[in-house]
Amino acid sequence: MLHNQGGLNATSKSVGSIRELISTSDSLTDTSMILQNPLAPGSLYRLDLETGKVVDEFKVSEDFSIKNFIPDSKFAQTTQQQTFIGHSHNGVFRIDPRLSGSKLVDSEFKQYATKAEFSAAATTESGRLAVASAKGDIRLFDKLGKNAKTALPALGDPILGIDVSADGRFVLATCKTYLLLIDTMIPESSGSKFAGQLGFDRSFPAAEKPTPRMLQLKPEHVAHMRQVCGQDVSFTPAK
Repeated sequence: MLHNQGGLNATSKSVGSIRELISTSDSLTDTSMILQNPLAPGSLYRLDLETGKVVDEFKVSEDFSIKNFIPDSKFAQTTQQQTFIGHSHNGVFRIDPRLSGSKLVDSEFKQYATKAEFSAAATTESGRLAVASAKGDIRLFDKLGKNAKTALPALGDPILGIDVSADGRFVLATCKTYLLLIDTMIPESSGSKFAGQLGFDRSFPAAEKPTPRMLQLKPEHVAHMRQVCGQDVSFTPAK
C-alpha cells in the first residue's frame, strides 16, 4: 500500500521529510516500510515500525533520482516478495535490497536517451508494468529491461497517476481534470494474429491503438465546485 506521509520521526538516522512509503514483508514480520528521503533521492530506506528506526539504506544510484517506487506486482505486498520496481524521469528498473553495493538490478534497467518525463507507474497481478509520463503518454511493458511492447500516444495533458486492473485488461490514468480508461486488448476487428491478447504482451497494429474513454465532470458541476470550494478541480490519483 502506498501512502503520502510527512514528519515521520526515524530516530536511528535523520531522513528529513518522507515523500512516499511502501509497506513490505520481511522473513519474520510485516512491520517494515520502505521510505524515501527527498534530500537523498538516489537511495531508499527501510523503517522498522516497531522501533521507529531506519535500519537499512538501499543505495540505488548516484546518477539519477528515484521518482517513484511500487510493488513488483499488484498484490506483492501480501507476499514475501523482496524486490520492487522504481522509475526515474527517464528510466525504469528493479530494486533488489539483497544485492551488495548498488541495489539496482542492471539486467532489468531500461534507460531512455530522450526526456521521457515518467510520472507514475503501476503493475498487474502477473507483474506487467504500465508507466505514464508528464507528457501524457503511456508505455506498456511485459518485463523490465526491454522496450515497451506498446506506446500509447499522449492526449496532451500530464498524467498524475495510473492504475491497472489485476488482469491487465484496463488501465486507468488520472489527469488534473479528467480520467482516461483504456482497454488494452487488441480487438478482433484489427485482423491481427495477436487479436485477443493484451498490449502488454504484443504491440498494437498502428491503426488499431486503443482510443481512451475520457471521464470528466460536467461543466455545471465544475462551476458549482469552483463556487463552493473557491478553486478549480484538481483530481487526486484514482484507483
